[in-house]
Amino acid sequence: MPALLQFHHPGATPELSDVLAGFGLDRDDVDIEFGVVATDPQDGLFTVRVEDHGVDKARAALALRPAHPAEGLFGDPRIEPLGPGGAA
Repeated sequence: MPALLQFHHPGATPELSDVLAGFGLDRDDVDIEFGVVATDPQDGLFTVRVEDHGVDKARAALALRPAHPAEGLFGDPRIEPLGPGGAA
């Protein structure tokens, strides 16, 4: 299952290429259409969606960074309707 990688980056929203380089990820390791989302730009927090095969790379890169309480990998479950009418 894909994961959301939230990371700390002071300043303006980083380019996706900078995020990839900083976390040792390749373009096919992330959801390019999702891009880099500013989850809390005032605190310098941003998010990218990491594909299944990139999660271990992201986890390893996080372990090498200075600890930040808001950084980490978070679940990204698929959200879809239950069916007609919305509830079962």
